[in-house]
Amino acid sequence: MEYQYDFKLFDQLITNLYLSPTRTDYFQPFLDSLVEAFDLSDAILHVESNQPDAIELKSVWISGPTSNAILEGVGLNLLDLNYFGHFMLKQPVEHFYGWMLHQGRYPDDFDNYRYKPIHDWFDSHDFIDIAGCVFKLEHCRVFFHAHRQKDVGVFTQKDIAALNFLVSHIKQALNLYFHLKSAVYSEYDYSILDFIHHPSILFHKNGDVLYANESAKGLLELYDNIELTSSDLKLNSTARTNQLKTAVLRASIAKPGEDDRSIISLDSDHYPLTLLVMPVKHHRGAHLSGAIVYFYDRESSAVVNLDTIALIFNLTKIEVAICDLMLLGIRREDIAQELNRSIHTVKDYIKSIYSKVGANTQAELVSTLLKFPVFPI
Repeated sequence: MEYQYDFKLFDQLITNLYLSPTRTDYFQPFLDSLVEAFDLSDAILHVESNQPDAIELKSVWISGPTSNAILEGVGLNLLDLNYFGHFMLKQPVEHFYGWMLHQGRYPDDFDNYRYKPIHDWFDSHDFIDIAGCVFKLEHCRVFFHAHRQKDVGVFTQKDIAALNFLVSHIKQALNLYFHLKSAVYSEYDYSILDFIHHPSILFHKNGDVLYANESAKGLLELYDNIELTSSDLKLNSTARTNQLKTAVLRASIAKPGEDDRSIISLDSDHYPLTLLVMPVKHHRGAHLSGAIVYFYDRESSAVVNLDTIALIFNLTKIEVAICDLMLLGIRREDIAQELNRSIHTVKDYIKSIYSKVGANTQAELVSTLLKFPVFPI
């Protein structure tokens, strides 16, 4: 089945592409129009640093109805099984390839079926094909991937030729994006974060740092293996950095009713550091979505007024103690050991806390506790 794309939409996506570097949502409108023009189930544009030892995600944009399926695949650590991606890296760059057109799917019994997890994920979402391209820029690589589902059909030679027409334009827009990147958000005032007691950083949904309050800067200076710049945050490992970027994106695109908050716990020689990722929508001329990330350790968690919260939600002393430990991202098993209680007893206490506070997950509990104002003494 050959998809007949709309050439008016094709013209629109070219326009959106060249406007991308100066927009607050960058390449999002371009991907939205690309999904429509080629009837894609999703389109992903992501930037990776040129680190020789690990792939570090720097920025990502995603569009299409199966966006959550892609985030699920990232969460399942399927990147290492993406043999089409490995195939593309061995081919001439800045050229689109179709999975079924240029490589084909490995048989299910290939190599003892080591690719079963990615095949199962692929089939569970009714995907039938992928198109992709790799761009090599001065300090990074840019990957483009797009999926199609069975009801549309595979990418044809005509589709790939049309996508290849975009290659030079995409590269030119990307170069302009990196040239202008530092000035795009200057019109916004995010200093409201300075009135938040907790160390907090506001992220654009593509993973860029928009603003870090002084509390966050001061806290993160204590950690030698965490690097905060004006536009980026690198955690203590590539895997954790990528996990944070994915959590920010997931929070940004979540639909009402979906789980849009997450917790990331970091081990450290200092106090353990816990990150709470929550969605935020900003409207000021243009729509800008992203996430606010709260950072807290044993010292900063003290700004949560647990005494007041205990009165409001009728929490017992032991429940308050458990809340304090959960704020630190400590596991139930360790809470049980800390409080000299059985794991089953701790689970019962946590169930009671959730019921009183109106939370279903640890992320919801933490976000509720952090929302309460703390007045200076």
